[in-house]
Amino acid sequence: MTDNPVSDPLTVVNHYRLLAGPAAFSAATASLAARVECDGHPGVLDYRFFVQGLADEGRAVVRYANPAAWIGHHDIAMGWPEMAALRAVADLTAFHVHGPVSADMVRWMDQAGLAARLRDWGPAVAGFSRNAG
Repeated sequence: MTDNPVSDPLTVVNHYRLLAGPAAFSAATASLAARVECDGHPGVLDYRFFVQGLADEGRAVVRYANPAAWIGHHDIAMGWPEMAALRAVADLTAFHVHGPVSADMVRWMDQAGLAARLRDWGPAVAGFSRNAG
């Protein structure tokens, strides 16, 4: 753990209600993940989606370098057709932020109408991170 939580990575867990079933969610998220990997913000460190069987819920677990990377990712990706395809098959019901939420993030969420869906868990209070070599 670092003494400066603002420099700590930010982990976000998105919760989705599936509108078109797991197969449509899997297809949309595979396309979006491929686009983010190639053309996305460099501060997106991990970008993973999950859905189980016939569930009507999906999840994303995304790790960002910092709050600015969260904003940068959304500024870049929100206009992509891959993001529109995800929004067509899944509704974001909540997102849990584990890490520092900056004032700029809150402003971005307010402008996008997402602030009510935020669950802020704050910066880490203990722990460690092993970096893959």
